[in-house]
Amino acid sequence: MIAYTSFDSFLLFGDSITQFAFDINDRGWAAQLANAYQRRLDIINRGFSGYTSKQALHLLPQLLPLATTPTHSKIQFMTIFLGANDSCLPPSSQHTPLERYEKNLRALIDMVHSPTSPTYSPHTKIILICPPPVNEGPWEKECEQRGMSMNRDWKVTKAYAEVCLSVGREYSERNGQGEECQVDVVDTWGIMMKKVEGEERTLEEFLKDGVHLASAGNDVIFEEIMKILRTKYPAWDPAKMPMHGPWWRHLDVDHPETDLLICANKPPVPASTD
Repeated sequence: MIAYTSFDSFLLFGDSITQFAFDINDRGWAAQLANAYQRRLDIINRGFSGYTSKQALHLLPQLLPLATTPTHSKIQFMTIFLGANDSCLPPSSQHTPLERYEKNLRALIDMVHSPTSPTYSPHTKIILICPPPVNEGPWEKECEQRGMSMNRDWKVTKAYAEVCLSVGREYSERNGQGEECQVDVVDTWGIMMKKVEGEERTLEEFLKDGVHLASAGNDVIFEEIMKILRTKYPAWDPAKMPMHGPWWRHLDVDHPETDLLICANKPPVPASTD
């Protein structure tokens, strides 16, 4: 279970592309989020390497608070980033049939936004992230080095990305009022391929082994998430959000206990750079 503190959070849920997203050597997109939201939101990484939407169905309920359980903080945002492993070719144990993958994505969203779900959380805004392209050449070499047969196909993974995009757009069209039950989607595949085809860049820039994100790929995810936050949820733009805790210059040196009750529902203070 997540340890809930007074800080609201941003939950990142997915496979290795999420798990590895704290790697600063590749400018991990989660690390960039954590940097952007210092003292504003806790970035909680719940990425599980090798997992698919099949395992996610059983795992996510264990990571979410029950709707009936009072907490001091809320999961304000959540990413669901799955499909790279689901799209593995059979007979891989990771393979999930396309129709089942679609149903699983819907079930994961409904765990959060369906009023009948034990983990119903209408204030949690979901960002569905589509799987990236597969660069077959480098990944085939990676498979050879691991003693594996080639287990991914560009066209097959594209179909999973398209399904993910379709599900995200469908849910976004029936978004609730205000910030309730909001779903957005990042078209990772389309964005990266547009950069490759329109800007004469290569997939090697975005995918370090053909599947996992390189620095430029992590930049894409981070930038697209921030684009959604800044345009649709401007109050959650970190540049406009207040920070938790008083400015250090305003602390009462002799009686800090009165200033540092950040767990006592005291409002956060405006941001400062000094």
